[in-house]
Amino acid sequence: MILGILGSAAKDSVTREVLLRAGERVQRSGSRFEIVDLAVEYPRAHALEDYDDPPPGSQTALLRARVARADGAVLATPVYHGSFSALLKNALDHLTGDALTGRPVGLIAAGGGPRGAGTACDQLRTVVRALSGWAAPTHVATTAADLTPGEPLDFLDRRLDDLVGELLSFRTSPLSLPVLG
Repeated sequence: MILGILGSAAKDSVTREVLLRAGERVQRSGSRFEIVDLAVEYPRAHALEDYDDPPPGSQTALLRARVARADGAVLATPVYHGSFSALLKNALDHLTGDALTGRPVGLIAAGGGPRGAGTACDQLRTVVRALSGWAAPTHVATTAADLTPGEPLDFLDRRLDDLVGELLSFRTSPLSLPVLG
């Protein structure tokens, strides 16, 4: 199962639309795809006191469990002031340093321009690495203009095909990872 983590609070955002397009590709490949809508499912800031030993049913425990069940993830964010959203940052901060061990992670950022969105993807690569994951080489830096039928949408679709192809080809079941130590 691939877990899409949506860092946008807007119900009709470009970020959501592009993540849904990625999810359709995952499902067409025969894999399951689930979205974690952070604005709906995890609306409160995570409690810092829950980090070391999150109580059962807490937002931190629930998010960690969903990530642990996934074979890979797609992080999708709007771009705010040249960076990824606080909604996504807050969620990622409550994962442990080994949360993405051995898992590929796709990156999607939607901004006012492709350079800002690319910068947000670069920042997320660092976070994925800190969580012991592997960021897929292809990321999708997009704008609302990319959803225009014709050449812009065709290019976006090719990038999503590449991203999802890499994500699926590099996934490893978390249950099959070797135990080091």
